[in-house]
Amino acid sequence: MRHLIAAALAATLLLLQSCSHAPPPAQPGYLLPGASHSGHSPATIQVQLAGYLNQGGIVLQLSDTEIHVARQHRWAEPLGVQLQRALQGPLDTLPDDATLTVRLSRFHGQQQQDGDSAVISGDWEYQQGENRQQGEIQWQTPLEQDGYAALVKALDQGWQHTAQNILQALKET
Repeated sequence: MRHLIAAALAATLLLLQSCSHAPPPAQPGYLLPGASHSGHSPATIQVQLAGYLNQGGIVLQLSDTEIHVARQHRWAEPLGVQLQRALQGPLDTLPDDATLTVRLSRFHGQQQQDGDSAVISGDWEYQQGENRQQGEIQWQTPLEQDGYAALVKALDQGWQHTAQNILQALKET
């Protein structure tokens, strides 16, 4: 009888211990709001990301030499796919024989003593037959609120601004 009580007590303790080690709730995945718009550009649009941006987590630059790729605050789908889709609508007037390649070296949050900001930088190249154009991407804005959701919204606004700048540059020639 004693062995039976001891076994029941051990089983109960084991059950209680397993309940206390339940995994934490999953963090939400993040989508750029501009990537949810449906639109289609007949042109070929390619987005190339620096390696550290292509790891699934939202990136924060902590100093001149340190970056942090979030483990729990992650993109809901690959960032390059979202960025490409977000360009489709604004650039839907590009001809079908054109190619736009966007290379991003920065698309992240940046911590600074005077306040955090969202940063986008890189370059783009457009080609249609013999016509070739290129430009730089430099955009930064302070974050209005703390948190990953505010950073994602700010980056989305910056990406929409970038798309409009590219379109404007292409119209000027």
